[in-house]
Amino acid sequence: MKKHLGLILTIITVQFTFAQQVDNSSISNFIGMLYVEGKIHGGVLVANGNELVYKDAWGIANKATNTALNGDELFSINSMGKMFTSILTLQLVDEGIITLDDSLNDLLQDFKHPRAAEISLHDLLAHRSGLRDYFLLQLSGKMSFEISKADMLTEVSKMDLKFEPGTKFNYSNTGYILLSLIVEKYRQKPFYDVMAERIFDVLAMKNTFPRSKMEPNKMPNYFNSNGSVELLVGDDFGGDGGEISTLEDMHKFMAALGSEKLLSKRMWTLAFTPHSFPSEVPEDAWPPPHQDPYGYGFTIMELPFAKNTSAKAVAHGGAGMGTSHAIRFVESERIIINWNNMFKNPILVELIDFLASNQ
Repeated sequence: MKKHLGLILTIITVQFTFAQQVDNSSISNFIGMLYVEGKIHGGVLVANGNELVYKDAWGIANKATNTALNGDELFSINSMGKMFTSILTLQLVDEGIITLDDSLNDLLQDFKHPRAAEISLHDLLAHRSGLRDYFLLQLSGKMSFEISKADMLTEVSKMDLKFEPGTKFNYSNTGYILLSLIVEKYRQKPFYDVMAERIFDVLAMKNTFPRSKMEPNKMPNYFNSNGSVELLVGDDFGGDGGEISTLEDMHKFMAALGSEKLLSKRMWTLAFTPHSFPSEVPEDAWPPPHQDPYGYGFTIMELPFAKNTSAKAVAHGGAGMGTSHAIRFVESERIIINWNNMFKNPILVELIDFLASNQ
């Protein structure tokens, strides 16, 4: 914590006047204010395309040793990993192997839901399937946290749909697990092998991997709301997120959005087109609905970009082990990535506004 102590004291006692041109120093001062206000406890990266503008972290990495975070930590990306799953699925569409109109029944015959023939690949990607979200079932005590993936899918396949396929928007982790199984089936390889070959290796993301391969002693502590250290679970079902990464690796990924290294221009256009809207969320949805339209694996947002102007951005957040969020302004290539090793609001609205006001 020593490296930030002097700055924190300055933040508390001095009112800053920010330069019109945003730079590393002014961002650092501002992030320091957010840390003092309790709005962040983790890492932040700001970039313009491939150009890194700011990267650092604020808070405690290890409670026992009182070690400070430094910005190079491995962290759980939570549902930000749905962006990976969407891209791997759309690559199959890009190659003409499957289509967005194909039914779940045709794509994955092993999933025996009686209404699988009415659910399309489009519905899975845009959270319009009506399939019950296994994670919410677990949180509500209706499904065990110890259940296997096969048993979980069997249980969900016996449940009524929440709504008619294609008629509403309800976030479903189950749908993205099914997408990972579709990828495995048509690539004839384990899902994470496909992810490594087609995303991580292509973008030189050398510090991104499935949670099951993590070494706990190389991770920062994760904290509960009472300050106790939470055990970072070492396994996941795959497809709905939860990979381990770093700020710089996620920067490489966000900078590559729109690039033909991953998808054709046609597929990116479909991924970044709103297919689901907050007004379509069922009234009894829990947790509260997404406040922005959703494409294929990406939230579509209109955010402040410069003084009195806004711009289109694509993003995804995540919560579970801490919270995380990544934003990419589509045309300008401005990138904002942050993570917390305790539960905080994953979207740094203040930082978005600050960067806009200093342009």
